Amino acid sequence: MKFIIAFALILLPFLSFSQSIVSYHQSPNGGEVAYAYEFKNKIRPEIRLLPNTFIDDFFVKLMVNYDWIEKDDYEFYSGISFVGSTIGHTTFGLPVGLNIYPFENKSFGFLMEFAPGFPFGEGNGAYFTGSWGIRYRFNKKE
Repeated sequence: MKFIIAFALILLPFLSFSQSIVSYHQSPNGGEVAYAYEFKNKIRPEIRLLPNTFIDDFFVKLMVNYDWIEKDDYEFYSGISFVGSTIGHTTFGLPVGLNIYPFENKSFGFLMEFAPGFPFGEGNGAYFTGSWGIRYRFNKKE
């Protein structure tokens, strides 16, 4: 419990002074929760956790995305991703996505993402995946 309180006390001030983004992605393969930090409204490193897996087979996705088109109501991006797991599965991906902010408050929006994945090592071969979800931006810079 002390760890959770200490973590919250450190994390909350960081969130309040940055362009932090949290999101949830849903796909047929399961869900992903994500945290991203946006630099100069263009470059967005992101970490995603796949919470619906077993602890002994835990997946983490690291990404860097670039916003090619940045408008008030939407962002079009692409990037690179790397997925690793505790049992040794690794995958390289090339995500392409669209963030849509249809409401007056441009902090809350929806997302769609498609990505080819290329496993290496003992992978089963290339695949294509897609997801949809919700996204919230803290302190959207106007």
